[in-house]
Order: sequence, then structure tokens, then C-alpha cells
Amino acid sequence: MRPPSLLLRCCREECPACGVTSPSPGLTCGDGAVTAGAEHRCMAGFQALAAAGRSIKGLLNLRIGEELGSARRPSAVLVGSNDLDQVGKVGGVIQFPAVSVFCYRLSIDRETRAGWSAVASADGIPRLPLRMHMLISAWDDNVEFELEWLGLAVRILESEPTLTGPLLHPSGDWDPGDAIHVVPDELALDSISDAFQALTADFRLCLPYLARVIRVDGRREPVAGRVGTVGVRQGLAARR
Repeated sequence: MRPPSLLLRCCREECPACGVTSPSPGLTCGDGAVTAGAEHRCMAGFQALAAAGRSIKGLLNLRIGEELGSARRPSAVLVGSNDLDQVGKVGGVIQFPAVSVFCYRLSIDRETRAGWSAVASADGIPRLPLRMHMLISAWDDNVEFELEWLGLAVRILESEPTLTGPLLHPSGDWDPGDAIHVVPDELALDSISDAFQALTADFRLCLPYLARVIRVDGRREPVAGRVGTVGVRQGLAARR
């Protein structure tokens, strides 16, 4: 996401502030919003987390296809904890060969939390900057292939650690300056082992990565009208 800024995006349904009309009336904003009156309400980006995951998956599949062409190649997939128990089964998300992106944890991005809180105090829109903690794994019937697929995934993510512009999945409805940074996560082996112990799946060779900063916006808080205090009212009465 772009750093904290008061340059927020308007919705696309006959917006009186930006003058843009949406081709599908009723659509709401995906990442930032302003309120221009009672009839101009923009909903915030609850799609941001899913869009970030789709963006990472899309980058991996795009570059893997360019690298390997028509040769046998893995498919990058987003998976949940239940998918790890269905590997290779009919209807399972993970089918050999594959590279899985498993988001096992979300955390607050403390580096930008204070800045976004300051913006929220000015415009009344709460914002929560998040980090997605992921485990990248490769799946195949041969360990040598798994190491190749894992190495390829690492090369892609290290070569393009910043996802922006067309690399961002459109479901996020991103602003032109938005970006997601995908970097290795400093995670000890014990922490990875603890993560797998919480699952029913067996331990898997993986690399920890994190995506930052994914911002989820809340609804605009209404500004309450000014109310006179009891002391003021008593003072006025005394003057009379």
C-alpha cells in the first residue's frame, strides 16, 4: 500500500468529487474511500487480503510459464490448512506439480500503524495496516523436482519483490501508486515446526515470506455535532 496520505480515492458510482461513473452502479471502493455526503458512501477494502494473495499467485504463475513454456511445470496455488490434508486427492487444490502459498498468520504492521492512525483522526476513516505471513512450498513426486520448483519460486520473488500496477490482482481495485512488498520472513526453525504442529499435515520443506503492507479500511465515522455543556447553559441563564 502507499504510505499514509490524505489523497484518498472516491468511489466510481457518479462520484461528485471525482466525476467518474462506474460501469456497474453499486460497486464500492476496494482500498480507500472518502465521504462526500449522505448519498455518497464508499465501503472500504475488505478484499485487500485476498487480492494480495491472488497477486502473489498470479506473479508466480506468470513467470513460471515464461520460464518453462510448454515443458512440465508447477502451478502456483493459494491454500489453506485443510488443503494440506488433501494433497493429490481428487478435488484437492494441490495437484502435482505445484507451488503452494499458505498464509498461516496475519500481524499488525507497527511501522505504519501510527501514521495511518494520524490520517484516520483527520478524516474519520479507520485503517489497519497488516502483514501476511506465508509459507512457500513445492509439491511433486520427486524431491529433486520439488527443490527445482522451490528454487524457481524464490528466484521469481527475489527478482520482483515489489508488486505494483498490472501485477496487482484487479479484485483489490488498487490506486495507481499502491504496492505490495514480498520479502523473506525471519523465522526460526522452531517457529516453523510449531506452525506445523498446530496442523494435521506433516512437516513440509518451505520458505517463510511476508507481504506488506496490506491496508484494510473501515467505515467513515460520523462527526458528532457540537453540544453545549451544562456549565455554558447555566452561565447563559445567569446573565438573563
